[in-house]
Amino acid sequence: MELEDLHRSEDGISRPESKPTQEADVAHSGKEVDPDKEAASSSNSQEPPTLHGVQLIGLLLCLFLGNFTIGFDSSCIGTLLVVLTDDFNALEDIGWYQTTYLLTLCAPILVMGRLYTFYSMKTLYALSFTVFVAGSILTAASPTSTAFILGRAVSGLGASGINAGMYIILARTVPLKLRPTIFGICGAVECAALAFGPLISGSIAYADSWRINFWIIVGLGTAVALGVVITSGRLSQNAQDKQLSVIQRLEGLDWYGLVTQLPMTICLILGLQWAGTTYEWSNWRIILLFALIGVLAILFFLAERIGGKTSMISLPLLRQRNVAFSCVVGFCNFAALWILDNYLPLYFQVVRGADTLGSGLMYLPTTLSMSICALASGPFTSKLNYINPALLLGSVLSVVGAALMTTFEPHTPAGRWIGYQIIYGIGVGMAFQPPFIALQIVLEESLVPAGLVLLNFVQMLGGIIFLSISQNIFLDNLLASILAKNIPNLDAATVKQSGATGLQGLVPAEYKPEIILAYNSAIIDILYIALGLVSVGLIAALGLEWRPIEKEDEKND
Repeated sequence: MELEDLHRSEDGISRPESKPTQEADVAHSGKEVDPDKEAASSSNSQEPPTLHGVQLIGLLLCLFLGNFTIGFDSSCIGTLLVVLTDDFNALEDIGWYQTTYLLTLCAPILVMGRLYTFYSMKTLYALSFTVFVAGSILTAASPTSTAFILGRAVSGLGASGINAGMYIILARTVPLKLRPTIFGICGAVECAALAFGPLISGSIAYADSWRINFWIIVGLGTAVALGVVITSGRLSQNAQDKQLSVIQRLEGLDWYGLVTQLPMTICLILGLQWAGTTYEWSNWRIILLFALIGVLAILFFLAERIGGKTSMISLPLLRQRNVAFSCVVGFCNFAALWILDNYLPLYFQVVRGADTLGSGLMYLPTTLSMSICALASGPFTSKLNYINPALLLGSVLSVVGAALMTTFEPHTPAGRWIGYQIIYGIGVGMAFQPPFIALQIVLEESLVPAGLVLLNFVQMLGGIIFLSISQNIFLDNLLASILAKNIPNLDAATVKQSGATGLQGLVPAEYKPEIILAYNSAIIDILYIALGLVSVGLIAALGLEWRPIEKEDEKND
């Protein structure tokens, strides 16, 4: 006779269990599991969807709109950078507008995933959108550059809960056989936001004010939060987690990882932002920051190693080949995409002289080709039954496109800057989804959400690190280039305090071509960083296993 008793799992939380399974432990270690046993285990533990019919459709529409809102919010900043630096007279803050958002988006996303297993998904998702809307209000009404950066930080914190919750809510409410289709629609919506966000935001800024973009985001976010509350009913938690007390739920969080990761990430960003620009590399502040990074990194990985299942990053998962290489591919491709998303509009507006509307139109070849190919790569991959061809072809095209874009000059013909963007956009679009699919091929179903959240985390981390590095190199090279020209009445302080286009109004007419060439040179240096990243991504893509998708589909069926 089997008696239900309290079983203390690896995460240190006592739960009622009747049949602990060995397969789950094996899968958690990142090793392959026997398909027959895994399917049986999954079918026994799989609970039916909690929503049906009209209620489920309403929730999905809210989630899709929420995904578009987040994508629009993050994609519009690149087009608005020049307007923002001119409005606030703060060229030196150009990297902080996006980096701060990515920092607060990335840092808590892992612990957010744990919170969704312990508390009401509906409440947490709606609360995350409330925080996101509050940050957008502060951003839209910000009187200074510092207030704008603070608003972006609050918005990023809300977006962290939104991104972590979307996948978990979908897994909890959508029948298993419909998930590939629903996840595909989510990807399409995100690509649409990336494609048309710069164009929409640039058109609005051109016609009226950049602030209207964020007031629109406030309205969309409020609608999504209310819609989720109305349509979702009761999104149930895991039956075992419902029985946990408040103390047990708090014990289930990775507090040691959290208190080491957050300051480590902050020190990393501050060090990369300040070194070489605000302070010399030999300054004691920079040395102290990087020393703290080293110490905190060691403590963080020790905490994750001994943390078991409560760890924010499951280190055994990284021993799985597809997981490790997918994270490297995601890290590099996402970092390169964010660099181009921020500095190509700068090239179009400062070097080519386009306004915000024109910049959005000129950047459209990248975003439109990327979104179309991201959608097309799904059927292409399904047809071949392998992710590798799409990923490798996309990675090669990304390298070719990024390499060609490093040849941009002030008077590059339209056919070239359009064609080069299309090549890159096709490549990054084809490589967009395969890393996410690669995880699901090798991981047990119960571990797929943890793998997806981990991949999201490293993507955001890539954007944070290399946007900071790019800002440092851009400002350093721009200052060196401009000051070397000995332009009258122009010093380093004036350059930093001027807007990207406002600087041209401070110099005599005969020196304006020199300023444009200095900007072009500094931007090309940043494009070389993007080229290096996609090249590393191509090498990592070669390391993924050639495994058919069909077996995974048959197992799930």
